[in-house]
Amino acid sequence: METTPQLYQVLGFEASCLTFLSEERFAIAAGRLVVEISLDTRQQRFIHHREAVTCLTHSFQQRLGASGQRAGTKWAEVLLWDSETLEVCATFSFHEVDVEAISFIQDGEVLVTIGSDRDRTMAIWPAARAGVFRAGRKDGAPLAVCSAFKGGHICGVASAPGGSELPLRFATYGAQHVKFWQSARSARLSAAIDGRRGAFGCEGPPKMVVCASWVARDRFVAGGSAGEIFFFHGSRAVRKMVFQPSPTACILPVRESLLVLHANGICTMLSSGQTIESDFSTLDGWPEARFRTQLVSGAGWKTDRLILSSKTHLVLIDLACGGLKAIRTCQVLASQPSFQVTAVAIHPAENCVYTGALDGVIRCYSGADLECLESRSLRASAGVTCLAVSSISGEESSAWLAVGCSDSTLSIMSEKTRHYVLRRTLSAKKAKLTCAKFSSVDMSGAHPLWLAVGTEDGCIHTFRFKEATCRASVYTGVHTGEETVTKVATLRGHEAPIFDICFADTLPCNFLLSADLSGKQLAFDVPMARRLPTLALVRDVPFCPWTAPVGWQIQGCWAGREPMKASFPRRFHEIVGRNSIAVTNSCSMEIFPFPCVKPPSIAPQRFEGPGAAISCLCFDTSSDSLIAASDT
Repeated sequence: METTPQLYQVLGFEASCLTFLSEERFAIAAGRLVVEISLDTRQQRFIHHREAVTCLTHSFQQRLGASGQRAGTKWAEVLLWDSETLEVCATFSFHEVDVEAISFIQDGEVLVTIGSDRDRTMAIWPAARAGVFRAGRKDGAPLAVCSAFKGGHICGVASAPGGSELPLRFATYGAQHVKFWQSARSARLSAAIDGRRGAFGCEGPPKMVVCASWVARDRFVAGGSAGEIFFFHGSRAVRKMVFQPSPTACILPVRESLLVLHANGICTMLSSGQTIESDFSTLDGWPEARFRTQLVSGAGWKTDRLILSSKTHLVLIDLACGGLKAIRTCQVLASQPSFQVTAVAIHPAENCVYTGALDGVIRCYSGADLECLESRSLRASAGVTCLAVSSISGEESSAWLAVGCSDSTLSIMSEKTRHYVLRRTLSAKKAKLTCAKFSSVDMSGAHPLWLAVGTEDGCIHTFRFKEATCRASVYTGVHTGEETVTKVATLRGHEAPIFDICFADTLPCNFLLSADLSGKQLAFDVPMARRLPTLALVRDVPFCPWTAPVGWQIQGCWAGREPMKASFPRRFHEIVGRNSIAVTNSCSMEIFPFPCVKPPSIAPQRFEGPGAAISCLCFDTSSDSLIAASDT
């Protein structure tokens, strides 16, 4: 390729990892990345971790951010980074298990990290810009180490308000507990810190304290997993309130008030003895009910802005001076599936991308900015396992959209009108549908359009369409079944699940290549519905774009690597027009010349992806972009 590919946009986030960096910027975690996003331009910048990011925090006073990750081969690293330039200032290697919680305290001069080991080991690090990372401690070692809580999970760390000249004070919270920590009064940064469990009263603690916030130096508010709100004075809960039976998502002090947001979208404001409730789900711009999930967490910028996160959405709420009584705007910043992405399909004529996921939703995204177009998204009968979109032959025509599901159901519909022409269970044993492909469209209409669908039991089902494209302007959904599409045959010969299908790029389309997870490749005569005796019969037949994981065309891509395994399949996708092919390698991707009959003399370009195994790979010619989806 002429240029090295650069990561320019990530769609996806970890719902519990969210923080503001400034009024116009915020950061999220996505796989191995910390992603900074501009609220104005939606441009993204990235910080790369070695493993998946588990938690992050930010100090406005020090203009520093910190992020923890899962354990690697030895350490679970913590990166300290400049929140303006995103340059890494220091790397702390101490925890040998995943970093579970992280937070700045003392106006950002101290960093607290907690591991997920049995003792929930807590490390305290000096992190101020002046004097910085070696003050008062051995190089590479934390200032203090102790057990935060031996009884279970820790959800977070909250720093008490007050200047850095005051003694250290913060709280940790999680499974059935809140614990208050402080240092000796004479030593602001002391290696000796004391912790005391909070007392919840006669009713006992909640099952899980999921969020908390300080409202004064000696006033603390904690939210429980069943909607309880506990008000602490010192280390003792003096009051308990329940506004909603839904889990508490976040608690934010706003001016002289306190915002309590629940997972069901109900927000309660406590101010001067008054209680004001607002249902955010009724706001213009809030996600549609058929796609949204419960809120998980949130972050606030001073008194003006809130970003709320669920498993599927990031939502920005702009508050006016009147608080909940006068909300300026509500806007969805990002949308993602709540379960694994299993399929990606590029629209052949419009600048949009379809994704299918195991949550059963087919989502349509704008190709320009990856904004989710919920009006063009739809829900399937079960988890989506494969997708295919056909080409079109004119402006007034519509593409066909084929959706395969985990319950062996295949649905074929008009991509524009969503009228179904076929909905059928392909396997009596409910074998999962694994892949789907359309053949090339004959613009003249002289040759039929074909669809092939592979299944987990090694079968390939072929369908022939009466018309190559759907006439969207006149089609009303009256003609269905064999009047529009006909099931032709079930092709057999594979013993393992079908991994990839590729039609010959010819008119008429006569040949089909298929590969299964064992690495076995077969060729079929599509109109005759028969298996060819040898692959040599299609050696000179063009297959474009090439997506098969085996074949003489990509033999050089396998040099020095183990044969294809079901537990570690590699994705291939030809980069049309560039004589190149993209090849995945677990979490990374390499660019080889194409065809690649023997190992290239120059090492292929290697690109580290977001940090999880790549489950889908495709090339969008309209934007000249590679799109890779991870199995998270």
